[in-house]
Amino acid sequence: MTESTPSEPRLRIRWGWIIGCIVLGLAGISVGFGLIAPGDRRGYVASVLAGVGTTLLLVGIVVLLERRIVDTAAKAVRRAVDAEREASSARIERLTSELEDRLSAEWARADGEDVKAMKRRTVELTDETVERIVDEANASAEEGKRHADAEGEGEGGRQA
Repeated sequence: MTESTPSEPRLRIRWGWIIGCIVLGLAGISVGFGLIAPGDRRGYVASVLAGVGTTLLLVGIVVLLERRIVDTAAKAVRRAVDAEREASSARIERLTSELEDRLSAEWARADGEDVKAMKRRTVELTDETVERIVDEANASAEEGKRHADAEGEGEGGRQA
């Protein structure tokens, strides 16, 4: 049986918005240049229209770039979280396996007379392993928090 892997969603470029922004920007700039020659009042209107046209043109470009930056950052965070989750699962699996091995070895050495002592030892080993798993999970969570805080400071320290 083959397992299909979910594909990454494709970045959909919204060409309608891009072309619309470019056309409006160029139209505003062209209208502004067309109005400059006749007089001073029209020169003012022309500069305003040219500014508006340039702004529309730049906004279209900036919105596209911002979207790509956000999408790229989201993918990077998703990959980092998935990698940390896999590493944490592997550590917990290792600790659980170690506990199973230790319990098997302890019970293999036991004779029928010290069952109560073996049960007590089993509880001790289980509690110790649970404590190690919790400590490791807390350390991992703290490391993730420190990493996220460091990235937030790396963006100029601004908070939303």
